[in-house]
Amino acid sequence: MDSNDLFALPPDAGGSGHLPLLNGLNDEQLAAATLEGGHALILAGAGSGKTRVLTTRIAWLLQTGRATPGGILAVTFTNKAAKEMLTRLSAMLPINVRGMWIGTFHGLCNRMLRAHYKSANLPQTFQILDTQDQLSAIKRLCKQFQVDEEALPPKQLQYFISGCKEEGLRPSDVQARDMAERKKVELYQLYEEQCLREGVVDFGELMLRSYELLRDNLPIRQHYQHRFRHMLVDEFQDTNRLQYLWLKQLAGDMVGGKFQSHSSVIAVGDDDQSIYAFRGARVGNMQDFVREFEVRQQIKLEQNYRSYSNILDSANALISHNSNRLGKNLRPDQGPGEPVRVSE
Repeated sequence: MDSNDLFALPPDAGGSGHLPLLNGLNDEQLAAATLEGGHALILAGAGSGKTRVLTTRIAWLLQTGRATPGGILAVTFTNKAAKEMLTRLSAMLPINVRGMWIGTFHGLCNRMLRAHYKSANLPQTFQILDTQDQLSAIKRLCKQFQVDEEALPPKQLQYFISGCKEEGLRPSDVQARDMAERKKVELYQLYEEQCLREGVVDFGELMLRSYELLRDNLPIRQHYQHRFRHMLVDEFQDTNRLQYLWLKQLAGDMVGGKFQSHSSVIAVGDDDQSIYAFRGARVGNMQDFVREFEVRQQIKLEQNYRSYSNILDSANALISHNSNRLGKNLRPDQGPGEPVRVSE
C-alpha cells in the first residue's frame, strides 16, 4: 500500500460514524475521538475507556488525513500506558508506530535533548540518573562538603532539589527564607555543577532542560510548534507546573499578554483522581488550561465499565462533597454487585 493512500481521505471521512475503527464506542467516546479542531478537555472518569478514546482519536486523525504520524504528540504518565497505546494503534492501522512521538514526559524530553544536545549544553552521551542514582550522587556531595546528615538528611535535600526543578527553578531563582534554606540552595548549586562535570541528568533535569531549550531557542521551538499540530495529554490532573509550561511552549506563544496556540490540544483528565500533590502534581493545571487556551469544548466520559453500581454510588456520594471539582457522575455498566462493607 502506498503511504499516500493510507492517509488519503476516505469517501465517508466527512461523517464520523462510518469508519470501522469507531465501532463499539459509546456516544461520549465517539464525540471525544472525533472532535474537530480547537482545544478540548475530556473529563474521563475511572474505568470509562479513556485509553481507547485516545488511541482511537489518533487512529481517526491518521486515517482521515487530518494528521500524519509525525505531526502528533501524545503524552502518557507511565511507560506501560505508552506501550499499550502503541500496541493498540499498530493493531488498528497498518503503520510503523515506532517513530511516533508517543511516550512519557521524561521519555519525550530525553528524545528532544538527544536530538539537540549541543543547544542544550549537554554531552552527546549524557547519562540519566534514576532516583536511587540521584540519592547516591547527593550523598557523595554531602560527604565531600562535610554536610551534617543529621541536620540535613540527603533524602530531604533530594526532595528539595526535585521540588525546585518541578517548579522550573534554578538555584539562582530560589528565594531562600532562612539560613537552612540558603544552605540547601548552595548545595543545589553544587549538585548542578557536579552533574555538569559528570555529564549526567536526573529526571527533573530532563524536563527542566527540555523546557529551557524550547523557551530560549526560537528556531527549535518553532520547529516543534510547526511539527506537532495535534497534541494529546493523558492524566492531566497529575501534571506539575513545569510539565504544563513545557506543553505551553510546544503549543504556542504569549502575544500581547495573551496565549496564542498553533496546535490542537486535547487534555484528558479527572480532577476526582488527583492524588499526587505530594510529588508536585497540580490539579489547578486543568482550570488554567481551560482559561489560558480558551477551551470551548468539554466532554465527560461518565460510563464506567469497571465497577458495580454499589461501589460507584458510594464513590459518587462521597466525592460530591468536594467543593472545587469540575463535576461528573459515573454511571455503571453492570449490576449492583456486592454490598459495600465498611472496615475500621
